[in-house]
Amino acid sequence: MREGTFRRRVTALGLGLLLVCPGAAMAAEPMPLRADLQVPLILKILTYDRHFETKAGREVGIGVVYTPGDPDSLTSANQIFETLFRFADKTVKRLPIRRYLLEYSSPEKLERSINERGISVLYVTPGNARNLESILKVSQAGQVTTTTGVPDYVRRGVAVGIGLSDDRPQVLINLPSARAEGSEFDASLLRIATVVR
Repeated sequence: MREGTFRRRVTALGLGLLLVCPGAAMAAEPMPLRADLQVPLILKILTYDRHFETKAGREVGIGVVYTPGDPDSLTSANQIFETLFRFADKTVKRLPIRRYLLEYSSPEKLERSINERGISVLYVTPGNARNLESILKVSQAGQVTTTTGVPDYVRRGVAVGIGLSDDRPQVLINLPSARAEGSEFDASLLRIATVVR
């Protein structure tokens, strides 16, 4: 897909959903966009990774990482998980999508869950600020793509995020982290994204 087409679709999707979902952009930080605005964009962004099919294998396993005991983290995890259910019959680069809720307790347990379930993408929910360093070590060692709806997490090392700028969805890419996780995003995506180097 051409850069201009993707840019128009991002804008149209974001503005359309903002109109359909009043208050979508009113959510308090650190997650400015609701799950139903984030998920379709994140799934589209994954298609711009030149190594995605090799990393994913036979299916796209998405692990939604949340912090137990943190109500915001659990709420966000449930919202993302439920939104992903709506995409159960969709594919990313012709690969079926599977979703998993992952309670973060230790890097060892996270790594075990990733390996046992064949997870190739992690969605990091709010409430994981203290866990970020450990999550990123696991993701980079396992070549797992990290994503989030918390813009600050992208600045701190998560590879892909969705933010908000001038009432429009904003694609955020942390280039060093993406490379460390084995991703190579197409230049057409990077030209329209806010890139952290």
